[in-house]
Amino acid sequence: MENTLPQKLWKIKNEDTSRSIIDVLLENRNLPPDHMEPFRLTDRMHAPDLLPDMEKGVERILEAINKNEKIVIFGDYDVDGVTSTALMLFFFKAINYPVQYIVPHREKDGYGLRPSGVDRVNAMAAKLIITVDNGISANDAIDYAASLGIDVVVTDHHLQEGELPNACAVINPNRSDSEYPFKSICGVTVAFKVAWVLGQRLMSEDRYKQFLLSHLDLVAIGTIADVMPIRDENYALVKFGLKVLANTKKPGLIELKKISGVRTNIITPITIGYFLGPRLNAAGRMGDASLSVDLLVEESSAQAKKLAQDLDALNRERQMLQRDYLEDASNNIKATFEDGQKVIIVENEEWQAGLIGLVSGRLKEEFCCPAIAFTKDGNGNFVGSARSIEAFHVTEALTLFNQYFLNYGGHHKAAGLTVPAEHFSIFKEEFTNYVNEKLANADLTPELEVDSIVEIDQINERVADHLQQVGPFGETNPEPILLLKNGVIRDMRLLSEGRHLKFYIQKANIMFECLWWGGGIYKNILKLGSSCDIVFRMNINIFQGTPRLQLTIEDVQINN
Repeated sequence: MENTLPQKLWKIKNEDTSRSIIDVLLENRNLPPDHMEPFRLTDRMHAPDLLPDMEKGVERILEAINKNEKIVIFGDYDVDGVTSTALMLFFFKAINYPVQYIVPHREKDGYGLRPSGVDRVNAMAAKLIITVDNGISANDAIDYAASLGIDVVVTDHHLQEGELPNACAVINPNRSDSEYPFKSICGVTVAFKVAWVLGQRLMSEDRYKQFLLSHLDLVAIGTIADVMPIRDENYALVKFGLKVLANTKKPGLIELKKISGVRTNIITPITIGYFLGPRLNAAGRMGDASLSVDLLVEESSAQAKKLAQDLDALNRERQMLQRDYLEDASNNIKATFEDGQKVIIVENEEWQAGLIGLVSGRLKEEFCCPAIAFTKDGNGNFVGSARSIEAFHVTEALTLFNQYFLNYGGHHKAAGLTVPAEHFSIFKEEFTNYVNEKLANADLTPELEVDSIVEIDQINERVADHLQQVGPFGETNPEPILLLKNGVIRDMRLLSEGRHLKFYIQKANIMFECLWWGGGIYKNILKLGSSCDIVFRMNINIFQGTPRLQLTIEDVQINN
């Protein structure tokens, strides 16, 4: 049982309660003055032909169609990958051209197009591979495909780290020679842009525009799930895509919303991040991501319902395993964690590779330092997933130890690596020493950015509704975090077998309902009648059709 509240450093950006909260938010997020003005989708979109190699790629796809060549879509096992794959399948169905798809298995096949994947395509007698959400680093596989007479059009968004692959086209905003005006689009948006140009060539204007609009739900899901910044054209795509998702005609998404408990037509990024995304991701984490692709493109409501049930069952299994893994890891760490230690490294060869990133992410949050979780692959190698904090670029750090790795890659706060068993102990020792030294003087107290202090007249349904209009919220435009000082704790009760805590805060003569997810462990610390400061998100909770204000607690500090 916890006997102290979490220690977080509150960074308060505005203390002037006379200012408009909306003005404060726009300033805090560096959003343009016209951010909240109505706009048409096309006003905020960049032309697809600004993407490098777009014309080359489209010409090769059109040639394949004219020659009646077999085409295979080669996707990825995460949410961006499965939505990208589904979008391409929908496009080719719309032009009545049959294609097949492959999504690699996370553990059996690994990430991206590899020579073994090319062999599968060759066995299907295909002459063209279109990659989605991968391919920028598949140089060997693409050379191998060429030797077999198979062409490749790459559509991807990942950073170019070496020479461009020798493909017919590499359509990627993050090519080193790219002049595309906004680089932070995800794989499904690149696929969307390819479908846009193909649609202009192969459909009437009304049909291709209707096609693009009807599949904005997939673009929004991929963008949110891949944690892309909600800026520039992503903001427009998500804003319109959420509306499409609320009224989607896709049986798979309709059934997925139902089984996820999403009953309202008001869809937000949280709907995707906490309800739809984890279920779509569960297939790739626990088994075969084709299940998620099949759900997205399914036309039968009955079959979609069955597929949604299968995904929900996989997600429940994933949650159970994740809880077990985390309990196992946390217990081991707490027994061995030393003062001055600045990195967590845990391993268990029984863990599933698809879940170790979730484990390292949670450990990073719990201990406020970089964390790596390892399992073993079928060859006895240690496969790891790293998550890091703002103060430590984990991929740059790993580069210093690459003599120990079979492969590795990633970015500032996340990386993957494979270490042969004979190098594992020495890597662990040397990397731990390096991080401890590098972060020796770093204050790893977690920070909580607070947008503004507010008074009671700024906490109501009207303001909450107005705040939502600054959204959709997500990466680089987070949900507003507010601070109310000197409230008094009233009635408290535990929810969900003690995991969550519901209580009321009174200030002056007004009472506010508060919900603290995971806050049940602090019930004995929050005393009735105590004065406290609360940091919270202001939400409208719709219960049995009736909207009501609810403050979702982020942190609490007791004043007496």
